[in-house]
Amino acid sequence: MGYATKANRSLSSKTIIKLLSLIEREARAEASLVAREYWKVGAAVAIAVCASLRGPEALLLDLAGLRLNIDKGRNGLLPSNPLKVGIDLSEAPHVLIVLLGLFKGETGVHNHMLALASTTMSGIPLRWWLEKLIAIREEEGCVRGPAFGHVDGSVASLHEYDGILHHFLSMIQVDNPELISKEDDVQANYSFFRTFRKTSEARARAAGLDASVQNAMNRWRTIENAKGGRPRFNMIEHYSNARDLMPVTWRYSYVQ
Repeated sequence: MGYATKANRSLSSKTIIKLLSLIEREARAEASLVAREYWKVGAAVAIAVCASLRGPEALLLDLAGLRLNIDKGRNGLLPSNPLKVGIDLSEAPHVLIVLLGLFKGETGVHNHMLALASTTMSGIPLRWWLEKLIAIREEEGCVRGPAFGHVDGSVASLHEYDGILHHFLSMIQVDNPELISKEDDVQANYSFFRTFRKTSEARARAAGLDASVQNAMNRWRTIENAKGGRPRFNMIEHYSNARDLMPVTWRYSYVQ
């Protein structure tokens, strides 16, 4: 899954919302084969922004783990002041993502579960996109393996997702130059590799999140594995750990 790129730029929250809206609109108008790829890219954008993931990390989303945990957190109640330090967020509306694979500095195969806000402050409906992703993969006869994959079970590539991303960003550039300047080189400056991670980081800073929360979110693998490699826990243990980390992961995703 190697990938080389120049430094990517971030996108504003308004541009992300416009991008997701445009993907949804075009997916509903396209034939099923093309539409399914559009839906997948929309879900990949949503998860990359909300979880502050680089492109290769987003593609590690595990379909079986996502399906197994999709109902958890669905009926949560939003606290009156969710960003207040010390507020109990364990019962806030959330959706669980499960990443499966090798990460830098680790050995063996691990599951990484993150509890993220179902809907963000700017209006990204993360749960809706992930439930749509599950439905699309079911249409393809896939219930396990890479969530962002093909009918044959192979994982998608950043290159193909970037092609779709650039298509939609170019549409925004033409119709909404106040969001993406017409002088901006879309293909050179934006990609799944770092654009959405940078977008997420910029939004967290603008929202005034404490630096410790920002740093912790971007080092969630270190938090989960403070002592290095860990055993392969069952899903109940993963869920318990994910809920313990919600003061970081939920709050960070909520401000996106």
